[in-house]
Amino acid sequence: MTQPPLFAPPAEVVERASELRRLIHEHDIRYYVDARPTVSDRDYDALFAELTAIETSWPDLVTADSPTQRVGGLPISSFASVRHARPMLSLANTYSRSDVEDFDRRVRSLLEGAVPTYTCELKVDGVAMSLTYRDSVLTIAATRGDGEQGDDVTANVRTIRSVPLRLRPSERDGTTISNIEVRGEIYMLNTDFAAINDAMLARDEKPYANPRNLAAGTLKLKDSREVGQRPLQFVAYWMEIDGLRLTSHYESTKLLQNLGFTTGVAVERVETVDGIMAFIDRWEQERHQLPFQIDGIVIKVDSLRHQDELGSVARSPRWAIAYKYEAQKASTTLKDITLQVGRTGVVTPVAELEPVALAGSTIARATLHNEDFVRELGLSIGDTVQVEKGGDVIPKVSAVLNKAQFPTPWSMPTRCPCPRSSTLHHPEGEANTYCVDTLCPWQLRRMLEHFASRDAMDIEGLGEKTIDQFVEAGILTSIADIYTLSHRRADILALERWAEQSVDRLLAAIDASKTQPWPRLLFALGIRHVGEGTAKLLCKAFPSIDALMSAGPQDVATISGIGERTANSVVDYFSEPDNRNLMELLRTAGLSMEMESTPIEHDERFAGKTFVFTGELQTMTRREAEEYVEARGGKTSGSVSKKTHVVVAGPGAGSKQAKAEELGITILTEDEFRAQYADQ
Repeated sequence: MTQPPLFAPPAEVVERASELRRLIHEHDIRYYVDARPTVSDRDYDALFAELTAIETSWPDLVTADSPTQRVGGLPISSFASVRHARPMLSLANTYSRSDVEDFDRRVRSLLEGAVPTYTCELKVDGVAMSLTYRDSVLTIAATRGDGEQGDDVTANVRTIRSVPLRLRPSERDGTTISNIEVRGEIYMLNTDFAAINDAMLARDEKPYANPRNLAAGTLKLKDSREVGQRPLQFVAYWMEIDGLRLTSHYESTKLLQNLGFTTGVAVERVETVDGIMAFIDRWEQERHQLPFQIDGIVIKVDSLRHQDELGSVARSPRWAIAYKYEAQKASTTLKDITLQVGRTGVVTPVAELEPVALAGSTIARATLHNEDFVRELGLSIGDTVQVEKGGDVIPKVSAVLNKAQFPTPWSMPTRCPCPRSSTLHHPEGEANTYCVDTLCPWQLRRMLEHFASRDAMDIEGLGEKTIDQFVEAGILTSIADIYTLSHRRADILALERWAEQSVDRLLAAIDASKTQPWPRLLFALGIRHVGEGTAKLLCKAFPSIDALMSAGPQDVATISGIGERTANSVVDYFSEPDNRNLMELLRTAGLSMEMESTPIEHDERFAGKTFVFTGELQTMTRREAEEYVEARGGKTSGSVSKKTHVVVAGPGAGSKQAKAEELGITILTEDEFRAQYADQ
């Protein structure tokens, strides 16, 4: 019987609940991380049952780090955004050993004579994750997202047994470790992946392409109880401790193990390029025996002081590189060649293959790029072909191994495969073939999918299946129709799988998308050659849709980072009457088409200065502080170097503050920064 809340639990019950949580946490680490259990399953289950009974009787004793909370809670409607304390960078990749040697030479040159030591580790093919612990308890788990901010998936990550809900007690240099950020990969074992796909096939459902896709899809589930049913794993490879400066990446992995985390099965410290090559050679042979997928190895400068000195360029650190193994290959039969129409009208031949296992996934389709590619390979229906896939690379047909006994020649069709059967266009001098019919339903589908995608307008519920259904029913005939769906409620309810509640959720998501900033909208339009980064550059130079639509090719091409091809593509897009009309319809619907912030006059206090913000700021986020500086003519950086002028350090500043002290750089508290640089 549950006790009324009027009564406080006896002291011995509180103490026993705390002891049970500690014991279960420790047994979880020994079982899931160390692989050295010290109690039987029966004894573990008895401890868990006792804790569950206590928390059922005394609900106030339930804590966020209680092992009973791994089962997950009620479904959520959407994921909140989390801004990373420091950007989650992407590694530069290479398939060339000479590039690894060049990397070593660059590092030595930039370190001006210092001799680097390297740490080599396996590059697990998973989903990057950031875990934040406060007072030793897991408080936030966030995906990489765009590197600056990601999704808060804490409820889902709590269900992963190899993620400690509470840190194992540990000290370093007399400091108790309790406030840290840990980064790593969430992945799935090959056997677990195969079992889940087999179950999906038995239910006549479409299986996942590979373990990484399954892990990523699982993390996006809105019901953490479903996530808890899937055996995800976590491997840690990086950490930062508030108030404590570490010196070695290799040693930090050892400390991660002490705190209760799984680290890589192979983490080695080497002193020469020969040592790196030996590590590469070993795991090129042994990777196929691993119980999970890797797509290469990661080479990191071991000294954290050297890492700070090397810094980063663009979105990649200078102190690390990923060496990726050559594509794995398999042979199968080419059953047919079909066509796929993209959102920009590009028509791509696709190989329909006899399904074959390759690099941890089952391949049944592969890109053939364009008509010239098919002709150069000499492909015919019925041929035995070689298919390859390296890491995250899309599967492709790379060679003909044996010609069919009675080959069926293939040539590029002259008509679009869509119901309108429009004439296809192959511009002279180009490799691609296009469907130029703006009413092509296949092209429309891809365009709508891109517009509603997470990185664009992020319209929850408007995915591939819904778009197919709405286009088929004639409910969606253009992007602008998305914002008139509130008038088509009856038509939507008449379709299969739709009810009042699901329609309300979709319409609410569409309404929320109207607040997306102007750069997101520009990217969502799907203009050829305009990705997320280019969209931000364009919006900074042309802070409104009217300014951009009035620009000529030369105006656009003068923007640093934008070339002539992109400039022509942008101008051509907005010169089309249909696209200009679309802009007016979206403006009428209430979408944001101009930058929110107004330009600020150049401030001499910031001229020629580079600022670094570190630690926990109290009155502004790190991104807000950086935008404040940049808007007034200053520069910001994520690392401290001789070129840094000012370091603004909040609590837990750590290695960056220490580096600034070594270099004699001005260090300000947040209050001192505001006193000297805030607007008067």
